[in-house]
Amino acid sequence: MKKLIKIFDKIFLKNSLKFLYKILLEKYELSKITPIPKEFEKNFTLKARYNFFKRAQYYLQTNRINGVYLEFGSHQANTFRMALRTLGLPKKPNHISKFYAFDSFEGMPEPKGLDKQKIWRRSMNCTSKSEFLNIVRKDLYRVEAVKGFYDSILPNFKLASNEKIALAYIDCDYYSSTKHCLNFIKDNMQHGCLIAFDDWDCYYSDPMRGQKLAFSEFEKELLKSHKFVGLSDIACGGMCFVALELNKIGKDVL
Repeated sequence: MKKLIKIFDKIFLKNSLKFLYKILLEKYELSKITPIPKEFEKNFTLKARYNFFKRAQYYLQTNRINGVYLEFGSHQANTFRMALRTLGLPKKPNHISKFYAFDSFEGMPEPKGLDKQKIWRRSMNCTSKSEFLNIVRKDLYRVEAVKGFYDSILPNFKLASNEKIALAYIDCDYYSSTKHCLNFIKDNMQHGCLIAFDDWDCYYSDPMRGQKLAFSEFEKELLKSHKFVGLSDIACGGMCFVALELNKIGKDVL
């Protein structure tokens, strides 16, 4: 009986050390990633967005979707940090190779025409590029910040041919800005990728304004090649869609 107890003790000790080693290794890997402030779990809008990113990562890893993360509108690097902390975790069955932040880093442009609303004004939501890069300094090896207003930078910026979108997070509020973003991503989408709109319910949730109008026009443009399926809402007023290629629906796409 004593011999049997010793054997069990050795097995338990060995397994306990393995378990402890795994915990320490996970903490070490997390320490190398830009942290999430504690208030992200307390503030309603930040928590809603963070919960969405956790949901998005679960979807991406379940479906083994690799690729890049694109964010349009990166004020304070709030959602960008959430992306790094969820989509970019190590040892997942899918891999996000690079994180792009597209922003003027000078605040919002002057709202004109359909983009006008009580809340928006020129230079609102301004975080400088140097401030942004300082916030995400732990992850600079996989981050690229692209500075400029979308109508000038996006037509001239190209992703690498092997860089397909896993998640595009569009947080630029205006109809006009969203149009530029959607036009930019259409050639780099892949079957099953995600397109998320942070400001879906702005402009009184009017389907003829804001991101809703921009997306409905985008859907019509790609009617013969793509179908867009709602994945989930973002509780603070956003929405996420899955982009499906029509010629792959109902087929084995391995």
